[in-house]
Amino acid sequence: MKYLKSYIWAIVWALVMLVLLLLPSKNFEVKSVTFYEGFDKMVHCGIFFVLCIILYWESILKSKRSVNKWTSILKIVSSTVIFAFATEAAQQYLSPTRTADIWDIVADIIGIGMATFAFVFFYKREK
Repeated sequence: MKYLKSYIWAIVWALVMLVLLLLPSKNFEVKSVTFYEGFDKMVHCGIFFVLCIILYWESILKSKRSVNKWTSILKIVSSTVIFAFATEAAQQYLSPTRTADIWDIVADIIGIGMATFAFVFFYKREK
């Protein structure tokens, strides 16, 4: 339980993501605003970027700024890529108005990669 408590904000964000990704797409239609093609992919990239940043931040806090960078990357990247595939499967099978799209997964992985690059570039382990 203590392990889950140390990642509480990532869990909350993942639940928010699930709700947003499984809501019927007509809930997001705004007649007065014209979104450009590809806006959906930017949203996917952005929400997975935020999820990964939260996970990296919480892993740093959990380890008192002495997290092993590469172990953390392996755990977070693998879990978020699995979550990306799971959300697309959920959209395909649980949401009547949504469909799975390989390009959504690509956008998710790009967001994960951007957050991982930022973590590698900016994180300095305290000794």
